[in-house]
Amino acid sequence: MPTTTTSILLTSLLFAMLFPGFGAELKSSDTEKNDTEQVLIDFSDTSVAAWRIVNDSVMGGISRSTLELHPDGYALFRGTVSLENNGGFASVRTRAQTPVDLSGFEGLSVHVLGDGKIYSLRLRTVKNGRLTRYSYEARFATTAGEWETHEMAYSDFKPVFRGNAVRGNPELNPDAILEIGFMIQDGQEGPFRLGVQRLSVY
Repeated sequence: MPTTTTSILLTSLLFAMLFPGFGAELKSSDTEKNDTEQVLIDFSDTSVAAWRIVNDSVMGGISRSTLELHPDGYALFRGTVSLENNGGFASVRTRAQTPVDLSGFEGLSVHVLGDGKIYSLRLRTVKNGRLTRYSYEARFATTAGEWETHEMAYSDFKPVFRGNAVRGNPELNPDAILEIGFMIQDGQEGPFRLGVQRLSVY
């Protein structure tokens, strides 16, 4: 685990090169709070242009979602989940140019403004030189109208493919992370609204 601000800043600079829009340095207030936490994305000064929407339309569903910057300085992931046509999920994700090594940290944390629904933080990694077909997800419950920080250790991330557990339960490989995203699923029909202020490693 990193023990100095210098090593954390080096990780930040790596993300700045590999993930368009990822923060290039810690803010002084973040450094004072926890010198082992690295803010990877801070939407108060980051574009959402590098993120893309992937909804259940890829499987015939009709759920809808958008990701946009809110005037108050956070990204707003919102839309409507529909169960019609065997649908039921909406997601947004971003991908690095090459795999990123985050094995020096214990996990990821998100600072979000919730709506009372359950969301997933999802990762995809490279294994044996190829992007895995499956994702790793860790779920977090939100409180309507409340800003909360959720910490998810790497051991909390479970492999899934099209909503099902992956045979053999392969462990997350945090030294080759290529994609990060958010998803709402599990039949949570209706409108949803998740504000994301920052994503960090700790």
